[in-house]
Amino acid sequence: MLDRHIFKSATTAPTAVRDALGLCFAQELLVPSPRVILVAPWISNIVIFDNRMGQFDGLNPGWDRREIRLIDVLVAMACNSTVLDVRVRTDAHNQLFKPRLFSALGDAGVKDQCVWTESSVLHTKSLLTDHVVIGGSMNFTENGIAINAEAVTISFESYKVAQAHTELDEHGAS
Repeated sequence: MLDRHIFKSATTAPTAVRDALGLCFAQELLVPSPRVILVAPWISNIVIFDNRMGQFDGLNPGWDRREIRLIDVLVAMACNSTVLDVRVRTDAHNQLFKPRLFSALGDAGVKDQCVWTESSVLHTKSLLTDHVVIGGSMNFTENGIAINAEAVTISFESYKVAQAHTELDEHGAS
């Protein structure tokens, strides 16, 4: 099966989305895409991997034994020559994330690997690589991945990934 549908809340499957995101980001670190598109009206520096026991050291030997957050993962991806295409809603919430991301990218010398776009009407939520498309109702925030009731679809079907690339390139900027 190349598709997975997750219906989650704080009490039903509360870690399913974080686990799935971790799998997709791990794949991306091991087999980098030239470009990754992250579309979310609201975005936060969520925990992607719990590396306190060192189980994710192989993905990035530079990571300490700590929680690895979205910015850490995005910087590691950019260091693998992946262009990050981040699309968010014009909102004060996202203005907390943006300078932290660009500061970390700058520290790693890969600030030019990220394109940040804002739109006042953006409501689409998606993560798109060459390998997977994740979409649904979830924002990339702690509430979205752990607390709120959400529906998330993950597909590794190559034709669905290609279709999502076409649609996001044509219609995903706003």
